[in-house]
Amino acid sequence: MKMEQSTVETLGKGIFQSHTSVLVAYADTYFGRRLFSQLYQDSNADKAGKSYKLFACTWEKDGAQVLVEERVAATLLTGAELDAAETDAADTDFAQALDSSSGAQEASLAPPPVATTVFANDPGTDSLRVFWRGDTMAMLHAILQADCIVMEMRQAQDVFDMMHALSTKEHLKRKRIIVVSSLLTWYATPPIQMDPMDENGGKSNMEGDFEEKEEEEDELEEEEVEEEPRPPDQREVDAILGQFDFIEGEDNGNDNINDENGNETEYNVELFTEDQYNRRIPHAKYYNWREAERVVAAWNSEERNIQTCVVFSGLQYGEGEDALQPFFAQAWNRGKRGLPIYGDGTQIVPTVHIRDLVTFTKRLIETEEPPALPYVFATDSGTVSWQRMVNAMNHAFGGEKTFHVPSQEYALYSNVELFTLNMRVDNQTMQNLMPAAEDWVAQSGFVANISKTAFEYVTAHHLQPIRLVVLGPPLSGKTYLAEALAQRHYHLPTFTMERVLEEFKAYIVALKERLEKFRRHLYETEKKRREEAKKRAFLRFRKKAGDGEGEDEKEDETEAMEAGMQSENGTRNSSAADEVPGDKKKQRVTVGEKDSSDMEENLVDFTLTEEELHAVEELVEEWFQQNDRATQLRETIASMERVLAMRIRLQPAANAEASGATNPKKRKELAKSKRGNRSGNKKHTTEEEDALNELQENAPFQDKALALMMRWRLSRADCRNQGYVMDGFPETVTQARLVFGDAPLEIPETMEEAAAGGAFASNSNLSVLRTHEVNAAPPSKEPCEEARLPSFVFILDAAENYLLDRLKALSEKLNEPPGNEEKRLARFEDAITVYRKQFLDTDYSLSNFFECARTVAKTLTPGGRGVTVSFLKVDAEPLLSPPPPESQYSVAPPSEVERVICERVGKPRNFGPTPQQQYQEKVREIKLLEEERQKELRAVMEQSEREKNEYIRESEQRSQVENTRQEIEVMDRNSLELRKLPLREYLQHNIVPLLSKGLVEVCKTRPKDPVDFLAEWLMRHNPLDDSCFEL
Repeated sequence: MKMEQSTVETLGKGIFQSHTSVLVAYADTYFGRRLFSQLYQDSNADKAGKSYKLFACTWEKDGAQVLVEERVAATLLTGAELDAAETDAADTDFAQALDSSSGAQEASLAPPPVATTVFANDPGTDSLRVFWRGDTMAMLHAILQADCIVMEMRQAQDVFDMMHALSTKEHLKRKRIIVVSSLLTWYATPPIQMDPMDENGGKSNMEGDFEEKEEEEDELEEEEVEEEPRPPDQREVDAILGQFDFIEGEDNGNDNINDENGNETEYNVELFTEDQYNRRIPHAKYYNWREAERVVAAWNSEERNIQTCVVFSGLQYGEGEDALQPFFAQAWNRGKRGLPIYGDGTQIVPTVHIRDLVTFTKRLIETEEPPALPYVFATDSGTVSWQRMVNAMNHAFGGEKTFHVPSQEYALYSNVELFTLNMRVDNQTMQNLMPAAEDWVAQSGFVANISKTAFEYVTAHHLQPIRLVVLGPPLSGKTYLAEALAQRHYHLPTFTMERVLEEFKAYIVALKERLEKFRRHLYETEKKRREEAKKRAFLRFRKKAGDGEGEDEKEDETEAMEAGMQSENGTRNSSAADEVPGDKKKQRVTVGEKDSSDMEENLVDFTLTEEELHAVEELVEEWFQQNDRATQLRETIASMERVLAMRIRLQPAANAEASGATNPKKRKELAKSKRGNRSGNKKHTTEEEDALNELQENAPFQDKALALMMRWRLSRADCRNQGYVMDGFPETVTQARLVFGDAPLEIPETMEEAAAGGAFASNSNLSVLRTHEVNAAPPSKEPCEEARLPSFVFILDAAENYLLDRLKALSEKLNEPPGNEEKRLARFEDAITVYRKQFLDTDYSLSNFFECARTVAKTLTPGGRGVTVSFLKVDAEPLLSPPPPESQYSVAPPSEVERVICERVGKPRNFGPTPQQQYQEKVREIKLLEEERQKELRAVMEQSEREKNEYIRESEQRSQVENTRQEIEVMDRNSLELRKLPLREYLQHNIVPLLSKGLVEVCKTRPKDPVDFLAEWLMRHNPLDDSCFEL
């Protein structure tokens, strides 16, 4: 009951205060939602003069319902957190208010209508009214009742309708109207020096200027000044060398930035001021916006009690992004194509952080006096080009790729006019209303605050990286589990220390190939330029020689005429040509003749000589050495190679024995034996040194080198954005401190320092060196770096018998010979010994380190984040990983351990599947269904075939049985007939004659009982019975 009273009290707080009624249109847009939230918070805060009676108009029809639900949820949360004393103190005052507003509580809790939603405590004093812009009556009521109207320019007609509604009523008190427009209404405004109208309003003499330019170009063509060699521009360098990555993941220095805030220092764009609003020429799509702005400015009148102000907003960014959201998403996902650079990318795009725009609008609402001019600019102080904005977004999320979009393809992209705007503005009014640096969120601009903007974007879209570490004893299934979590569930990069080493080496090779490609590009470009220059010089000389040939021919003809030579024009021309010197004759043939055969006969080779090629190589080498990006890459390669040289220093067995000998007498004997064998064993010593060098090259890396390589991998874009799944690393507490700690790791400056930094160890005691690490108890908190520390650590636990059973099962599966099985068992015992020493036989284990780990506070993160450590029993898991599904389109079900980990980690933090992934998943499902349908169809067909074959077999069997039965019957019948022959003969000879006589006698006698008569007669006449005859 107290929570309900607190909720209603919070919503009805405005009843007891003087309100400033404000209409926010539109409260569900990128800008309007934040302005509405700010005003609503100020209205509910216990601050004098900060209470507002709000009218919230939404752009979308469903936006009203969503906005009310958000406010109800926020209000319930606020009411639940109210202190009990404050609640009791407010009960009395609120009870009085309820007496004068019957049904207020019911009205506030009633389900809101679809079109208009009233969230009120009293019909006459609504503290909040939310409605859709399609509700005309609610909109008209809000326009007439509001003291201040803030409308975002989205459709010019809405502004016209608002001003028309204001004209229908005389206003007795002052009303302020603020229209938030865009700088797109200044899009095509020409600078003053390029204005096509002169001071008198007439047309400027453009044609004369063009003629002068053409004359200057002709003069330049005649002079043909040879082009000086110049190094490649920054665009070529970026296209070949790409974005630079540092081994420690530090800031890349912003090599394209000219000042500390990332702003341009050389401007070719005029600075527009707020008093030049009459010069503005909008983009072709926004002419109606300019007309709406003029109508609003025209209503600025003290007589009408209306104050108007038009705010020209720059490109809005921050808190999740609006127009820039696709670019941030593309950079975060590291798309294959990269980010677009429209045009040449040098256009200056004015920007403003959305929170600064909200603060400026709120100051315009609260200020006593309106701005002196009806038009004001709302931008930050940054002046950066679009290309640098793209580079900043790429830098924030580790992207590298960009592509240029020519103006002919602008129609294929949306909102291009926002990113091709080229102008600088003076935001004087905004500076006056927000003079303190604390009033701003991003005063210095987009590029200077890209880290903060990227952090806001990640927070708004819940894109915090998921960092997992999977540890456990050998053969516990770490790698299988890490691969399943990374690929199937969270789509994260996964790696072991061995894989990181391979990627580290491959990255060095890739950087070297990139540098070599850049050098070849410089060489080929300069070589081609010099060959073209050589060709142009040759043709220019030929052209001049051709111009002088006409004069030479006239002089020769005059001399021939004076000598009395009379010939035809053709003969005279040929003879004159023969008298020309040989080099001129050849030049004239090459240039003047048009016949293809003559051109082929007089081809000129413009390839460079050896001296010229050598000069090109020297120039290219000079450019290559002076290029900053190439220098950075060379330094990176050198530092990474020094990391690879950081290995544990090995000693030969003899040296180890000598150093380990504690008896001075034994040491003396060993030294004496060495001196005696020095002369005879030089060759043997050389072989030992070669073997030791080879052994040293394969020696284990130092923990610091492993940490540097792992830090390099964790600083890559995929780990920074999405997270990672680390498999089986770190192995020791020292490695964990080096990798996740906040202390920087210094790379040795020379190869000698890198090679000399490792501890000495013999080849036989490397495992002892690793296992006998002293894990001293650290302080209660381990300071760690936010960007590297994992969020979850899962330590797999299993009995040793289970691990041995797995080892045996794996050996049987691989069909290893007995010798290899013994080696595997020995390696397993060594590994389990190391694991016990790090996790069991120590006072401070890796699990204790992660439990004590806490992140250090940074500029954007408060710090104090810990690690969730979980121990998982895997004894119930199968000894071998389950076989893959029969179908390539089916997905294997997750194991119990996977299910438990996914429940603890939660859902993936990304934008969901991409359109390509959705298409692939759709294709997979379709193919799986088709495969299952085909499988069922094959099963049905096989069943039918089996039934058919069974029926045929049974039919054949029945037929065979029937045939056999019939044969048996025939045989029985024949046998019966044979057995009947003696009886038949007996009957025919002995019975039938006597019986026939009896029957005849019966017929004659015709007794009453023929049967008895026949029987008696047969008995009397039986020839075999004498008694019968006697009778």
